[in-house]
Amino acid sequence: MPLVITVIFCVFLLAGLVWNLLTPDREFSPMENRMLEQRPVFSWQALFDGSYTSDAETWLTDQFAGRDWWVGLKYYCERALLKTENNGIYFADGDRLIERFDAPADGRMEQNLAAVAGLSGATGLPVHFSLIPSAAWVYREDLPANAPNWDQQLLLDAASDIDGYFDLSHTLYDVRGLPAFYRTDHHWTSAGAYAAYEIIAEEMGFDPLPLPEDGVTVPDFYGTLYSQAGARGYAPDEIVYYNVEGLSLWVDGEEKPLYDLSYADQKDKYSLFLGGNYPVCTIRNSENPDGERLLLVKDSFSNSLVPFLARHFSEIHLIDPRYYMLPMSEYAQQNGIDRVLVLYQTKNFLQDASIVVAAR
Repeated sequence: MPLVITVIFCVFLLAGLVWNLLTPDREFSPMENRMLEQRPVFSWQALFDGSYTSDAETWLTDQFAGRDWWVGLKYYCERALLKTENNGIYFADGDRLIERFDAPADGRMEQNLAAVAGLSGATGLPVHFSLIPSAAWVYREDLPANAPNWDQQLLLDAASDIDGYFDLSHTLYDVRGLPAFYRTDHHWTSAGAYAAYEIIAEEMGFDPLPLPEDGVTVPDFYGTLYSQAGARGYAPDEIVYYNVEGLSLWVDGEEKPLYDLSYADQKDKYSLFLGGNYPVCTIRNSENPDGERLLLVKDSFSNSLVPFLARHFSEIHLIDPRYYMLPMSEYAQQNGIDRVLVLYQTKNFLQDASIVVAAR
């Protein structure tokens, strides 16, 4: 019997080796929504400094034949064992996936808040500021019992002491049943973004405009949390976008589609909003050429918000500090900016060290 088991084990290993050798490498995993490690280039230096073996291990892991099937099997086994988390993603009530919120690096919250507080003095402009709580705050009742999470309310309370801050958290909590956030992705839905827009418009002294009627639905959206958790068996989300007359998107002097519908047939469907993230881009409104110019300091959450907000301005200049490191005061002066809005999701705000560099 031991001999039989040994033979079976060796056959299994040999079959796996042959399967892997015959399976071509993939550059991208649609299921995991990420680039995969490619075969490392051998050199004696890389071998001796350990980088070759490390890269080779990652390559073998990423390119393992049938990887998506094995990841799915791992997910079902863990759910059968009543696990409530995988890769930092909680399996919450309501067929919802929620990202765990870890404590920020020491001093990061204070540094980033101080940078925002100083932005008005640096630019000489009025600065509006708000934070978007993550789904772990908005859907906290749906989390597994005793699920560890850093208390985002500490950040929200600290931010409320800054001049120009206004609250969005309670509005998003009140409209969580819309839903305000996707079930398989960390972003807010267009419904959640519109609810936030109404508060932002009022904060800036505008009467909120009604939701456009020509909403377009993009089905079968599985977001980043679905990929990160290796989840299976969840119903897909739907993305809804709204065509707004008069708006155009400009990047490096070239006009781009406000909604890049090439992403509608890809895994990363949320990137159809503006076509993803740019260091700097501008939305122009031909329907309001004499309006103010707004500088929006943002993360990807604002991509689905700006079609609503842009109706009140002649131009909205969007800066993502993760990719843009020049002083915002200089940019504001060169582009005739009238006011500034800083809008971040709480997790992104606490992870983005570049805010301190750009908010000058």
